Amino acid sequence: MADRIAQLQALMREAGSLHINAKWLDYAGVVEYYPEELVMTVKAGTTIAELKKQLKKNSQSLTFYTNNDNATIGAVYANGGQDISDSVLGVQIIDGNGDLLNFGGQVMKNVAGYDVARLLVGSKGKLAVITQISFKVLPSTYVGELSAPIKTNNNPTLRTEIEQKLKSVFDPKGIFQ
Repeated sequence: MADRIAQLQALMREAGSLHINAKWLDYAGVVEYYPEELVMTVKAGTTIAELKKQLKKNSQSLTFYTNNDNATIGAVYANGGQDISDSVLGVQIIDGNGDLLNFGGQVMKNVAGYDVARLLVGSKGKLAVITQISFKVLPSTYVGELSAPIKTNNNPTLRTEIEQKLKSVFDPKGIFQ
């Protein structure tokens, strides 16, 4: 695991430009899963199908909607919205300088400044390489049937300003496309 992270960090430091996908990331699997704590940490290249398979063994489910079981959790996170944001407890990323950073954790409440793990949801791979994600899960009977969230575009100007400020922090060299 540490070897692949070191490889990714080296790639980031040498890159002039990157387009991230699961094949490039080549980093999948369950890192930690505590069914009794309702918390799971996985590598970003892990497919939703694999997550559901692991969770089903304990009659648990994801708390966010996804319509593609072949998608990776990293892709769902990078393209996600409020539903996955509410589930995320922490992330591990490699920023544009090649530094490995951890935000949040495996606890339901974490109040130490900005909630970067949630800020990066929906960033579409333009701010950092997501390597691991920790999120909460729930008993399947409690979750029930999930439906697609309704996405709105309330304030595109404000969103653009926030994205530009985040980009200056996480990708100062501008390598993420």
